Amino acid sequence: MATLGSARSTRRFYAIIREREFGRYKKESVRVGLSRLYAKGYLTNSASGWSITKKGKIHIKNIRLLDYIKSPFEKNSHNNNTIIAFDIPEKNRIMRNWLRNQIKIFSYKMLQQSLWIGPGPLPYSFLKRLEDLDIRKNIKTFKITKKK
Repeated sequence: MATLGSARSTRRFYAIIREREFGRYKKESVRVGLSRLYAKGYLTNSASGWSITKKGKIHIKNIRLLDYIKSPFEKNSHNNNTIIAFDIPEKNRIMRNWLRNQIKIFSYKMLQQSLWIGPGPLPYSFLKRLEDLDIRKNIKTFKITKKK
């Protein structure tokens, strides 16, 4: 509130906010980062300032898809009743690494390189994320049950 009160105008307010946000970075670093994003087509520069392009918005959406989901399972749960097997091609290394890290967060243990065991059932948000990343077809899940 003090910042807003000292600004006297919205233009000054935003200048103060930008100064605080980018104050910890060197101007050259910010300039280089913006020019790289501009070269990739993620940003445009006009008289009114920098703005994000449609391609940039798609890129941000894809980056957010790679955020990790919090584990719904109790830590150190011995309820290992689900096996995950996956075969994600080398060209999708980023997705494969994300999947490995995510199932580690879910407390899964590696049996083999692409075969993991852990608690289940897997949360809907995780399965939806696999669909959004278009890797669900490369993943098989198996439920383990005891025979009576």
